[in-house]
Amino acid sequence: MGDVYVEFFSEEALENIMALLQYKPERIIYLGHKHNMITKKMKSLRKFASITSPDTILEFIEVPRDSLELCIQTIDDICEEYPDARFELTGGGEMFLIAFGYVSATRDPKTLRIDPYTGTEMDFSEGAAPVSAKTNVQISVAENIILHGGVLRTTMTNWRFTEQFRDEIRTIWGVAQELRHNWNKHCSVIEEVVKNYPADDNGVYRLPKAALRDAVQILERLNEVSMMDFCRFERSQVVFRFRSKQIREVVTKTGNILELHVYEVATRKPTEFTDAVVGAVIDWDGESEPLPDELEGRNRSETINEIDVILMRSAVPTFISCKSGRADSKALHELETVTSRFGGKYAKKVLVMASPCDTSTSGSSFFKQRAKDMHIWVLDDIYSMSDAQLIRKLQRIQGA
Repeated sequence: MGDVYVEFFSEEALENIMALLQYKPERIIYLGHKHNMITKKMKSLRKFASITSPDTILEFIEVPRDSLELCIQTIDDICEEYPDARFELTGGGEMFLIAFGYVSATRDPKTLRIDPYTGTEMDFSEGAAPVSAKTNVQISVAENIILHGGVLRTTMTNWRFTEQFRDEIRTIWGVAQELRHNWNKHCSVIEEVVKNYPADDNGVYRLPKAALRDAVQILERLNEVSMMDFCRFERSQVVFRFRSKQIREVVTKTGNILELHVYEVATRKPTEFTDAVVGAVIDWDGESEPLPDELEGRNRSETINEIDVILMRSAVPTFISCKSGRADSKALHELETVTSRFGGKYAKKVLVMASPCDTSTSGSSFFKQRAKDMHIWVLDDIYSMSDAQLIRKLQRIQGA
C-alpha cells in the first residue's frame, strides 16, 4: 500500500479499472474532461471500487479539454506531489496524452499499460525496453454490470446446476436435437396447455390429447429417456409428473433448453470462462429494487433487459442471445443495445440460433451481412453442432 496510480479517464469503463484490479493501490487519481467524466460514470466507478478494492481512494480531477497548459500543469503537480506515481496509459483524451508527453520530456514518470482485452501489462519504467507480463485481472458478471451503471437484479429462473441437472440438460438437449424445429413448435403447445390445465398439488398433470395434438411426441420421448416420474397415455389424456421442478421449467418454457445447453457447455470446465450467468435480468438504473411484476413486463418503471447468457473471460464479457425459432433484425439491435451499454467496445456479441440460417434466400443473406456489419457473431444450426464444436467457437470468439 502507499502506492499511487494515475489514470486518464476513459469513456470505456474497462480502461479505467485495470490498475485498480491488478494492484489495488492506496490511491488512484483520474484525470479527465467535463464531457466524459460525468457524475454517473464516476458514481458507477466508485461503487465498483467499493466492491473490488474497498481500501483504494479514488480522486477525480477535471481539467478543461481546450487548455493544454492546464493539462501540463496538472500532470506536473501530480509528479511533484507523488514522485513515485505510476501512470496507466490505457485510454484518455489526446490533450492529456500530449501533455503527458510534454511532461515526460523533463521528468521520468513511471508508466505502464494494461490491455483490457488480453490482460497483458506493458511496463515502460524498467530501462529502455518495455517489460511484458500477463496479469490475472478478473471481474464477475455482476461486477461488470455495476461498473457500467446497472445492477444484475436476478436470473429468470433460479437454476441449481448440480451434476444431475447437467446430465438432465444433456439428455433433454438430445431429444431437442432429434425433434429439431418440432421441439420449439411442440414446446409452445405444451407451454400453453399447462397454463390451461395446471398440475394438481402433487405435481401431476392431466393434459387432453386433443389440446396437445402432435406435441405429445415430446412427452413420449421424455418418458423414454427417464425425465418423468411416471407417464400414462390414456384414451383421451396424458397423465404424468416431471421427475423434478427444474425439468418441468425446461420443458414448459419455450427456448429454455437452448440457453441452458449453451450455458452448460460453456461452464462444463471452470477454466474456460471465469464467470457465467444464464437468464440474466439487468436493471439499467440500478437505484431501486424492481417490483416482481416489473420483471414480467407490467407497470415497469425502470429499463430492464433480459440476456440469455453472459460469459466472462477475465474482464471481457460475452453477451449471448439465444433464439430457438427465427430471428430478425430486431434481435440484432436488441443485442447491440444491451452489449454496448454494459460491455462497451471490448465486449463480444453472439446470436445463437438452434436452426440453420438459410443463406440461400436473399433475406437470410441480408441478415447475416447485417450481423457482420454490427460485429455480431452468428452461431446457427446449433442442433447439428457437437458440444466440442460449440465450445471451440465460443473460445474463438473470446480470443482464446
